[in-house]
Amino acid sequence: MNVISKKKQGIIAIICAIAMVVTSLTIYNPREAKAADTDYSQLTYDYKNKGEANMKGAETTKSQWRVAVDKSQSTGNIVDWMTTGSGELNFYGDMFMKVVWHGNYPGATLEINGVKIVKTGATVPVCNDFETHVNAKNWINNNAYNVVKVTSKDEKQYVTFIVATGNKVDTSTEESTELQKPAAPEGLAANINDLKTNYTIAFSNVETATSYKFYLDGVYKKDITNGGVVTIKELNLEVGETYKFGVSAVNDAGESAISEIDVKVPSKETETTGPEETTKPLDPSTIKDWTEVGNSNKTMFYYIADDASDKVQTKPEMRGDSLFAIFTLTPEYKVKLNEKAITVGRGADISIPKTSFDKEYNKLVVTNYYGNDSVTIYIKVVSATEKTKYKVTVDGTAKEVEEGSTYTFGDNAQGYYDTTNSVAYAPNTSIKVNGDLNIKSIKLNVAMAKGASIRLATPTGLRFQTKITSNNNDLSLDEILNSGIVIKTGTIITTSTILGENGVVNDEFVNDNSKLKLNITNSGWYENTTGTFCGSIVEINKSNYGTDFVGVGYVTIKYNNGKKTIYASVETKGDNVRSASTVAKKVQGSDAYKNKYTKAQKDVVDAYAKEYTAN
Repeated sequence: MNVISKKKQGIIAIICAIAMVVTSLTIYNPREAKAADTDYSQLTYDYKNKGEANMKGAETTKSQWRVAVDKSQSTGNIVDWMTTGSGELNFYGDMFMKVVWHGNYPGATLEINGVKIVKTGATVPVCNDFETHVNAKNWINNNAYNVVKVTSKDEKQYVTFIVATGNKVDTSTEESTELQKPAAPEGLAANINDLKTNYTIAFSNVETATSYKFYLDGVYKKDITNGGVVTIKELNLEVGETYKFGVSAVNDAGESAISEIDVKVPSKETETTGPEETTKPLDPSTIKDWTEVGNSNKTMFYYIADDASDKVQTKPEMRGDSLFAIFTLTPEYKVKLNEKAITVGRGADISIPKTSFDKEYNKLVVTNYYGNDSVTIYIKVVSATEKTKYKVTVDGTAKEVEEGSTYTFGDNAQGYYDTTNSVAYAPNTSIKVNGDLNIKSIKLNVAMAKGASIRLATPTGLRFQTKITSNNNDLSLDEILNSGIVIKTGTIITTSTILGENGVVNDEFVNDNSKLKLNITNSGWYENTTGTFCGSIVEINKSNYGTDFVGVGYVTIKYNNGKKTIYASVETKGDNVRSASTVAKKVQGSDAYKNKYTKAQKDVVDAYAKEYTAN
């Protein structure tokens, strides 16, 4: 056999040895599967997480029941019906499995592990031509993988589910690399504005959440951000009525429970928005989104302060150089400028000379004839040569910028964090300035802990640890992580052979599907230390205990117009290239191994310490 053939064999052995790590899928020994010729470990057990209708067996990888579809043993329209339509495979606690195919497939049959289900009393309480319930404990928890098959009456269409039991799920307290559903948001509050037209929704950010959903009386309305706004108009709320506002957290693993509060809609005269909170008049100097309507020796801007403008039919515009026009169009309106009444005829337009706007900020209130709808418009007047100046402060250094002008960020590789608006910008991004901004450079350091460790909990394996720190003294790691701009952390694991000599882990390597690797999403901090997390490769083939694996941690930042992933470096002979055998031998010489490890733990280490050679 020549050298090239041996090299190819070595790579094939390595590829075959890499086991899936504990992420959305935990791998069991396929020899325990009922069908010896099918490796059910390679199926995806995440139907709940992907949102398919009623597939409730995979809430997390640590739930007792996990469900996948074996497409190699499924055919026909019944597959879509049972997985994304109105069909159902659903578990209720420890006892019942419910399979429903409704009227579309009358007379369909159900088999579990090759046994046709018929009505036999207690073990099958319901069995008819569209639905079956079984006692799950009697039928399911007997193999690592159970085959559940629904076949149409003509036997031409069938769908095969694989139900994995939870008897081998790792429930250790060590770090978990699989993504969990987020917790429900806490501290939910709805703060109404001073004009009683909209609510600002506030809550505590959930660490692993990537988005949030807003509910009204239990019905989903839209996605929302912390500090996002919902209006009384868009929700069609009635004055004096009480509603339930709810928010849930969402990530790739699923959706949390809904946190809810009761919210009573106040009348226009109500001055409080909730316990211990009183509304305050709007400060026009805090308004950012002005609309320009004039351009002469005085520049004028307007801001409609509520959402009733469509009812009052009000739109500011210029007529000539000296008049400011407000369209009233339908019955007689009452108009006040800076608390002084302006007389307007029935159905007439309001034309107001610029000279009437004698303040920097002017308040114009237009109320309809019946007095039940009004709109408040703030008007700002500035000299055409003296526009408002704002301060853009970057890492403590302030620069004056004219309102409405464009500001371009520098070339800091990781971008910049706008603490004023809680958003990150990529290097060299240009934005329009409409207020003071406090900007801090993002300077994260992503480094691997020296060496690696043996994962002692089942399934055992080789574990790499990553630590994230901030190199900007004015921008702490906690501030970055709590801002929501960090949307993902994790670990890439491959072999030194696959990575290649002097290879690096970057976007190009990660996106190259020809390069075998594990991409392990982190879902928590190791030993509750913020910024520190681990990723493990488990169930390594004995022939590869001596294979050098490479672990590289990463962090992904979300910008206003994209995202960027920062990877730890790869040191070919350094800290993050290790074999299980090398690490195990090192552990054998440690004080912890000699004085603290149990016999079971020592057995794990001793097994990895032996070097094996591939056949």
